[in-house]
Amino acid sequence: MLIFSRWKIFFILAAVLAGLFFALPNAIPAETRAKLPAPMQRTLNLGLDLQGGAHMLLEVDLSSVISQELENERQAILQEFRDADRLRTEFIRIEDGAVIGRVRNIDDLPKAMEVLNKLSRPVDPTGLNQDKTTNVEQTGEKGFKVTITEANIEDIRKRTIEQSIEVLRKRIDPQGTTEMTLAREGDERILLQVPGAKNIDEIKSRINKTANLSFHMVREESNNAAAMQAAREGRLPPGAAYFKEQDAQSGLIVDKRTRITGECLKSSTEGLHPQNQYPIVNFSFNVRCAKSFGDLTSRNIGKRFAVVLDEEIITAPRINGAITGGSGFIEGSFTIESARELALLLNAGALPAKLIIVEERTVGPGLGQDSINAGKVASMIGLAGVALFMWLSYGLRFGTIANMALGTNIILIAGALTLFGSTLTLPGIAGIILTIGMAVDANVLIFERIREETHKGRPPVNAIETGYRLSLAPILDANITTLIAAITLYFVGSGPVRGFAVTLAIGIVMSVFTAVVFARLLTATWLRGTRPKSLPI
Repeated sequence: MLIFSRWKIFFILAAVLAGLFFALPNAIPAETRAKLPAPMQRTLNLGLDLQGGAHMLLEVDLSSVISQELENERQAILQEFRDADRLRTEFIRIEDGAVIGRVRNIDDLPKAMEVLNKLSRPVDPTGLNQDKTTNVEQTGEKGFKVTITEANIEDIRKRTIEQSIEVLRKRIDPQGTTEMTLAREGDERILLQVPGAKNIDEIKSRINKTANLSFHMVREESNNAAAMQAAREGRLPPGAAYFKEQDAQSGLIVDKRTRITGECLKSSTEGLHPQNQYPIVNFSFNVRCAKSFGDLTSRNIGKRFAVVLDEEIITAPRINGAITGGSGFIEGSFTIESARELALLLNAGALPAKLIIVEERTVGPGLGQDSINAGKVASMIGLAGVALFMWLSYGLRFGTIANMALGTNIILIAGALTLFGSTLTLPGIAGIILTIGMAVDANVLIFERIREETHKGRPPVNAIETGYRLSLAPILDANITTLIAAITLYFVGSGPVRGFAVTLAIGIVMSVFTAVVFARLLTATWLRGTRPKSLPI
């Protein structure tokens, strides 16, 4: 175990140098770092508790979304019954979380049940999940009951949370430059952390802002260069408006009159083209707007209509045919991910869910700096205490090897956190401090075993070889069990708990590497260079 080939030495030293390369920018002043190449400018992200900023826990009011879904189903049932040879009913209303109704003629019930079952569509438009959106059951001789399935409720919950996160990200950090945390917390809550934020009232106003979605016909003037230049300068034809296209410098001239608003949109999902299987965006309108949209598209075949979200055109497809029935799809150069993002943006305007602030607090930068300073002091004290203990316990040579491994371990942890773009929080600093104490555990096991073998009369090479070989199993057992605990904390916990778990897990991996591999290389190098007759341990 003390023989290292050249390629092994190369990879060990390369790993250490890579850690030093990524960790070094954290020790360089910001002014100097800005002049370095891009790879050398990456540093650890400081969390809210270290940098200061705003912390909010938002609860999504899913009850309003479910109520709207029930109302959409009721309206759809009314429309379908009117179209199905005037199926007459005594009533159709929402009661106790379900749409209930009763037909006037008992002979009409089978036909009514057939219509209701046709209205229930798959939750997953790609067909991978066979669950339906609604359950239909007969009640009494002439009654029926329509309820939203658990699969559909879970899909609504998931999509509403995703839509809310997407809207918040667009509202609060439109440039994508803030190291903001937006994550699902439990089933119905969203964690929002904005490091460096000073005005919490401004963040609240952005949260409460409602997405404004509208549909406009694109005017012929959009094909005229002179008209477009005039529009950019603010000179527009009567009844026209000019909106910029998303992710583009240009825009389009559209009818100022809003033909269809976001309130008309019932749902929007990503999916696959029924024939060619490329990504598309499916959409459907509620009953009130379905007929209006059908009339609009039938009169304007070959023309374009613009979908405008917050005065920005997100798409402007061409109408290839009349879109009747209140549903259709948008096709273009989509990937599955881009189609999903567009569907989320469309739904953000169609299914607004009220966000309730259940917790809010502001962390001042001074408090964060105090935490950083305290963490530095604690780290230095811990490092110095551990280093002194190793020297006193195992002598100058072996203590120095252990301390060099410990210092390398800290550098590798900092380099790994920087490389992965992790956010360092106060619990993360606690994880690093804990790792300092745990990092020498492996060295203690190895050195104690070497000491035992030396007392048995083994020569230095044999004692060191046996010590490393017999210590490997207990070292791996101890660190793997701790790593399992860290992984469990990461997946079960959230926020600061995850920060602690990340630094602890990385510290465990790096400590095993530095103690079992790097320290062994240092020991073998010292042994070959000095060839001692006895071990100073």
